[in-house]
Amino acid sequence: MIKRLSLLLFGLFLTHCTLWDYNDPSNPLADELPETFLSLIATDTIYASVESITSGVDPGTGETVYDTTWAYSIGSDPDTSMVWDTLTSAFSTITTSKQEIHWWGEDSDGEIAGYNYKWNIDTAWTATTNESGIFYVPIRTDLDVFSFEVYAIDTEGNVDNTPAKIVLPIMNSSPVISFRYRSNPLTTDLHGDTSFTFPTRTFIWDLEDQDGIESVTYIYYALDDTCDTCWTSLDAASYSSITLTELDAGFHTFYLKVQDIAGAESEIVHFPDTLITTEADFWKVLPVKGNVLLVDDFVQDTPNEAQSWYKTALDSIVGDTGYTVWEVQEELPFSSTDIKANLNYFDHVIWYSAYTGNETYFDAASSILSYVMGGGNMFLNISEMKDTSFAFFPIDSSFTLNPSGRLFSGKRLESQESDDLDLVTSRLIAIRVKGFEPDSTQFETVKSLYRLEDTGGADGWTGNPTVCALGQFEAGLNKLSGKMVLMTLPLHNGSNPVMEGEGSATKFLNYILTEEFVE
Repeated sequence: MIKRLSLLLFGLFLTHCTLWDYNDPSNPLADELPETFLSLIATDTIYASVESITSGVDPGTGETVYDTTWAYSIGSDPDTSMVWDTLTSAFSTITTSKQEIHWWGEDSDGEIAGYNYKWNIDTAWTATTNESGIFYVPIRTDLDVFSFEVYAIDTEGNVDNTPAKIVLPIMNSSPVISFRYRSNPLTTDLHGDTSFTFPTRTFIWDLEDQDGIESVTYIYYALDDTCDTCWTSLDAASYSSITLTELDAGFHTFYLKVQDIAGAESEIVHFPDTLITTEADFWKVLPVKGNVLLVDDFVQDTPNEAQSWYKTALDSIVGDTGYTVWEVQEELPFSSTDIKANLNYFDHVIWYSAYTGNETYFDAASSILSYVMGGGNMFLNISEMKDTSFAFFPIDSSFTLNPSGRLFSGKRLESQESDDLDLVTSRLIAIRVKGFEPDSTQFETVKSLYRLEDTGGADGWTGNPTVCALGQFEAGLNKLSGKMVLMTLPLHNGSNPVMEGEGSATKFLNYILTEEFVE
């Protein structure tokens, strides 16, 4: 009986052991490896496989090089041995080296900590925690093939030993370069077919490339000739303009092209371009004569009659080789660099504006101030002072002298320097003109040069309003700027002088150039 009970207890023990079974920690389960996946946003599928690999010797280095020939198929199931990828519209639209790639990982027994990826052109893997990236692959030919691999890493340090891989057949697109809009003068602004500049000229451009601007490597420019050795290269990432200096006088042509990382070049653009009818047909560099610049800002003075009056005056003061004429017309150069350069070629500037039209001196305010602060002297004769917020000549107050728009002849301008310099209006001035007072707090030195005589209230003013003044700024420690002279009554009406009632206004220009502007 005892023996039979013992056997029963032993059987029950064995039965309970199977019910209480558990994992033995001495024999743990192996960690599961992560899996990695890749995708492109796509509609069509291209399958790529290696068709053949040929070898050769690089004649330059003597090293063995390999050339892979790829076979492509569209819309059929891939062989499992092939590497495959999805690409939008296949080769019909895939023309860019810019690729947006997405990847992700899965781990059945943990979490993904990060990824390592590598292009076939890379020598090392790149670590990242991102799950997407935008890449610009360096296309070396018109059609090139690249592969991208990525593998996941879990929090235990396990890696996917079968990285996800895609193959990208990529067609290169050529870059495009163009001159920036309105950076070259238009014929409507020039009133002619020829663009005139001085020995400095700035060209500004814009770039386009379907492969991304980052793929553009070099910009090339040439002057007058496009021979193989005539081009100068610029780093595309660092330059969007070039300023040419010390240009020879005469007619010129500027050429421009761009090259991408694959060696593809844009079409050559050039200025002037006779096929662009809205732009100038010729670009002429004018020589710099003398140390005086005459700026013609009289838009509607088509026959240049006002210019003729000024030229006659300057011929008598500095001689016909002592000055240079700059016809601004309706448009200043696009680049302020050129405005400053044009002014800085000269010690003194005489700038006169029009009765009507687009006066450009206000648009050049910063360049004028820079010129004066650098030591240059300027006389600015404004016919209508429509705006008084001049950085180059701060004004405290101003008022219209003749609200009726008619300033009759016989009005005396009393010189504050010498009675010999008095001027008298010899013709009707049929525009509204202003008197003003300089803002003396903004100048280091300031003085009035001409005031209108007191007519006792017979005209639109009382007292002696200033119509011409001179100011100098503080340009540094114990240093003054050049002299800025502002006059708000016109010296001319076309070729007809309006300040000839008591000697010619030429005497005032002579005083400015030979006394005030001479240290």
